Amino acid sequence: MGPAQHDVIVIGAGIAGLSAAWDLRDHDVVVLECGDRVGGRIRSETRGEHWLNLGAHVYGGDDSAVGRLLTETGIVGGDIPGVLTAVSYKGRLVADGPLELYPLRLPISLRARVQFIRVGLRLRKLVATYGAMAKPRPDEQSAALQQRMLDFMDDRSFTEALGVLPPEVDAFFRCTLTRGTGEPEQIAAGYGVGYFHLAWNKEDGLGRNIVGGPQLLIDQLAAPHGEHIRLGVTVQSVTQDADGVTVGCIDNGTPRMLHAKVAIVTTPSHIAAEIVQGLPSEVDAALRAVTYGPMISAAFLTDEEGPQRWDGIYAIATPGRATSMLFNMDNVMRSRIDGRPAGSSFMSYSSANLARKIANQTDEEILDLYQRELETVFPELRGHVVERQLHRVDPGIPFPFVGRAKIQPALMQSLGRVYLAGDYLGTWYADTSVWTARQAAASAALQT
Repeated sequence: MGPAQHDVIVIGAGIAGLSAAWDLRDHDVVVLECGDRVGGRIRSETRGEHWLNLGAHVYGGDDSAVGRLLTETGIVGGDIPGVLTAVSYKGRLVADGPLELYPLRLPISLRARVQFIRVGLRLRKLVATYGAMAKPRPDEQSAALQQRMLDFMDDRSFTEALGVLPPEVDAFFRCTLTRGTGEPEQIAAGYGVGYFHLAWNKEDGLGRNIVGGPQLLIDQLAAPHGEHIRLGVTVQSVTQDADGVTVGCIDNGTPRMLHAKVAIVTTPSHIAAEIVQGLPSEVDAALRAVTYGPMISAAFLTDEEGPQRWDGIYAIATPGRATSMLFNMDNVMRSRIDGRPAGSSFMSYSSANLARKIANQTDEEILDLYQRELETVFPELRGHVVERQLHRVDPGIPFPFVGRAKIQPALMQSLGRVYLAGDYLGTWYADTSVWTARQAAASAALQT
């Protein structure tokens, strides 16, 4: 691992850890990762003009934390040109026209249509209120904006806010909400409303892809550090004193002690609580209170020829199925090249209770299930799947439970020479990981 004394030790090589290391690339930094690859929940693999995607894939615009990082690293981002709100239900695909009219075009009962429209209109109003509340104020710090967003409708669940829905209607909202790995009965209402705000508003939400796949960003962030990124290292303790920090770890089977002036911890919250010694009681309790859900995702590469009906669609909700959503990962690529290369790349996933339901099945069993679901939505793909991969993540994405806002001040406390970073510190997914990591790196640089 090089010298026994470093400027900064970064624990975790997901996008948070690598963003911090990127900002500190002119310092003596070592990055410790327990897994066998960098990127955490971000993972993609190139296949010619296509890319298989198995993790996070949508990001904010140029003014977002990830957008600024793309600009700095020279990685190309692209607006998603396709439809983000398509629905496939009982053999019918609806991918155009006003969302409010979807219930009239889907094969659901008259009672369900009335309920769907009523709840949809109410949710539209809440989304508008959320959008106004979530607009940054002049000179407002990210932490203050995040606290305000967490406070919004934090006293009740999404189900309590919108009411118990008939199963036929519930399925449509549930498959979208559980993308955050929590069920509607668990997540805070404001978080659920905020998720629909992100999904329905490309300009204000998550409407961009990384052209070529998000692994390109991960690899670019990792590039300056080479052998200073150590895989297969399990950190057991992080202890600080007046002069610096000591990190105890198992490096591919060998116990080691490393020293640095500062440590940046980007692990999931419960692991941070276990390894960081001497935490204030309220911080320890807050870290252990953060709630995650599981996620299982699959990528499929196909070899069909010629234009297809899904070419102009990016995201499809699949209510009532074993998967929650289906994504056409080629949508951005097709808008940037002439002609249509053969084949497509799709991603599907199950999260929260859907993931728990199939977690004990083998990878091949789950891939068979997901492929059947894909071919049910698009029967034209039967006989055209040429590659498939599965990715299990547990813990997956942290979701704000009812009352989550109350622990935010403790999570944002200063901890001396140890800094926390990661998506559990807010509700902006990769953006939260990046801005908390870069904030930690800026503070760490002052202590080196």
